[in-house]
Amino acid sequence: MSERLLNLLDMINAKKAEVKNLVEAGNLDEAEAAKNELKNMQREFDLLKDIEDAEFENTQQRVNTGEVTPITNTEDSVAEFANAARHGFRVSNSLSSGMRESSDPDGGYIVPEDIQTRINNWKEAEFSLESLISVENVKRNKGQRTYEKRATMTGFEDIEEGGELQEMDTPQFERIKYDIQDRGGWLPLTNDLLSDTDQNITEIITKWIARKSNATSNQKVIGLINTKEVSQIETMDEIKKAIIVTLGAAYRAGSKILTNDDGLFFFSTLKDNNGRDLLQPNPMNAMQMYLSVGPIKVPIIAVPNKVIASDVKEKGKLKIPMVCGDFKEAFKKYDRQRTSIMSSNVAVAGSLNAFTQNMTLVRAIERNDYKVLDNMAYTNMQMVVNDESVMGE
Repeated sequence: MSERLLNLLDMINAKKAEVKNLVEAGNLDEAEAAKNELKNMQREFDLLKDIEDAEFENTQQRVNTGEVTPITNTEDSVAEFANAARHGFRVSNSLSSGMRESSDPDGGYIVPEDIQTRINNWKEAEFSLESLISVENVKRNKGQRTYEKRATMTGFEDIEEGGELQEMDTPQFERIKYDIQDRGGWLPLTNDLLSDTDQNITEIITKWIARKSNATSNQKVIGLINTKEVSQIETMDEIKKAIIVTLGAAYRAGSKILTNDDGLFFFSTLKDNNGRDLLQPNPMNAMQMYLSVGPIKVPIIAVPNKVIASDVKEKGKLKIPMVCGDFKEAFKKYDRQRTSIMSSNVAVAGSLNAFTQNMTLVRAIERNDYKVLDNMAYTNMQMVVNDESVMGE
């Protein structure tokens, strides 16, 4: 059957389906018109089919009499069969028998699937709160750091000529203690998996452990922030006061505003009296934003909502974290040992025996301590937003 007849046959089948759908939809006039088109298509098909059949019989007769030589090339024969088969299945796909991809035993098993063993990763927003605080590497599991206590400094006493000097007050000192804590975990991997997978499972596990370490650090820093009672605010003037007055000259220069995605969106809605956005990008780094707070510009650190979540306790109210301060002065991590990873195929952990069960156990350990260094270097606030139009998703 020629390509023209095959295409015409496809059009006839499609027109039949169209007539049926129009009848079922109650569009009888349109169905009648489509049926007339179908009759013309069928008539054209029959005429062409009669001509091709006559040509085929003539060719076959010439083959039988030896006037022409039939095709004997195997590749050409296979190609012709495959081409005919494709069109044949297209015509007869309504039949219940025959080879087809939709049925595994009838052909589906021989059609390859596009299955990748390469491990893909969803795009996620990560942030390390540890990058905002001070980190000190230590060589002992316990220790203390000495600081001079804050005091209101008074001047010298006036003395008359020949008079006696007065005893002055002396500096006082205090200590911050650290106590290193071990943190970590382990996970089992079968050696069959390690041998048979075509993926770098070691690299995957290493990245997984690094993410768990970062999540641990974030939790610890958030815990330090929350040692100070949170205060709820409703106006930008309260943020201005926190930075200019509460933190004051000692911490103002190094202060930042730590918020989340909701907070960044809230800041993006603020404008000055001239309609200009209060939130502006850093000319040297478009991804770094700062907020105009009175006469000064304060950097905005916006972390993902999943790192620091907003608090929703009452309908129509969103409480967005607004932590202001010099975080290098406020918090410190004492690091005794960065995350170390060790694997063993003979270790025993819980009910698992790596040697007898043909497994490899992977262990991760880190040793550190987190401390509030200066609780006057930050304020812990929440901006209460009443308008649902500025709530982040």
